[in-house]
Amino acid sequence: MKNTNDVIPVEIRLQPAEDAIQSERAKHYLKIIRAQEALDKEREKFSVLLNEEEKKEVFKALSKQYGIPYYVNVNEAAEIMGISPQMVRRHCANGNLKASQTLHGSGKWRIEADQLMDQPNWGEYIKKRARIKLQSLNLAHKMLGDLDDKDGESEV
Repeated sequence: MKNTNDVIPVEIRLQPAEDAIQSERAKHYLKIIRAQEALDKEREKFSVLLNEEEKKEVFKALSKQYGIPYYVNVNEAAEIMGISPQMVRRHCANGNLKASQTLHGSGKWRIEADQLMDQPNWGEYIKKRARIKLQSLNLAHKMLGDLDDKDGESEV
């Protein structure tokens, strides 16, 4: 297996047409895009190489860090997979996705999230969950601060 340093490009080169760009910030931004493209390719390669146990380990770590639930609903799965909610329901009904119907015939499904890690929009889903977690933590800190302020006022 490759060393991690071999996988992550140290020097990202611009394509000849992009080399003519004058702005250093624009060049740097393009290099970031090229690096992201390279990382996406590597992620796809490793996704195939991981066995089920390793995928579960990765999911557990991501779940803990970003607050990813064990189950997602049809709309979330559709967003992650880049398909319509109706297609997700069809995949659930056909057994193509590990899912259970919450109420028989309702069209509502609980879909195991760990099987969606190799889907096209998984990275965006992680970013969304990270934002939600950060917003929740900020709200909790604000509420705790408000409670502390009220405690201070009652003691006066």
